[in-house]
Amino acid sequence: MNPDKRTGLNDALSAVRDGHTVALGGMTLYRRPVAAALALAAAGRRDLEIVTLTGGIETDLLIGAGCVRRLRSCYTGLEVAGFAPHFTRGVQDGTLELIEETEYTLSYGVQAAAMRVPFLPMRGDIARTDLPKVRPDLKAFACPLTGATLFAVPALHVDVAILHASAADRFGNCSLQGQLALDRHLPAIADITIVTAETIVEPDELRAMDGGVQLPGIFVTHLVEVPGGSLPTSCFPQHPLDLAAVLDYADAAGTAGTSDSGAWQQWLETATGALV
Repeated sequence: MNPDKRTGLNDALSAVRDGHTVALGGMTLYRRPVAAALALAAAGRRDLEIVTLTGGIETDLLIGAGCVRRLRSCYTGLEVAGFAPHFTRGVQDGTLELIEETEYTLSYGVQAAAMRVPFLPMRGDIARTDLPKVRPDLKAFACPLTGATLFAVPALHVDVAILHASAADRFGNCSLQGQLALDRHLPAIADITIVTAETIVEPDELRAMDGGVQLPGIFVTHLVEVPGGSLPTSCFPQHPLDLAAVLDYADAAGTAGTSDSGAWQQWLETATGALV
């Protein structure tokens, strides 16, 4: 029998160290590990490299809290709520290092790491874009079978993956509803996987849910029950996107670095204080 994976949020996140590479699950404003990100901000983590298919509020608030040194993502923003203020400011003033990704390069890097191979080949059509100019680690080579130009996308390993699940059982088996993004692959490339879950249920109940078990507990290191842990982003079927709260965040984050920067600090202190 698998061991009980349940623990507290701060205990689980103590596995995240300064300088770690951390993958965040979910997609943009859907099923994001916002509570975990707030807890990392409250703990004062520094020099993190964040890996996320598309970054949203959880990524932006970590940047605003001074936790992030480098970001790998193919998009970071708040969708209909506009730009991600801290991300935009950090890239423009050079305080945030951005590694340009596409959905293909990021997913290929994740798949290569999960397959335990050093790279996966990508068609040479990417040379028609500017990406190879800003990503010298994407190496062109001749296909040994056809002679066509291919690009090697390096495997992408992370120290910690943090996901938010719709439901889980105490053994770490998870139901991931809605947009899955890269969530089912991230635990395979991480040394440690932390899952926050809206609810923890009995194994039989989990298996009876739509889709059943989508992430086996064998990949999960720590499990934390955090109802509303994705808010203000959505988590189907428990709750929809709270767009008003996202807009409030955007307004507060947009004041950082201005004469009214107290609004951002107040938002962050209130949000992190709510975790206690």
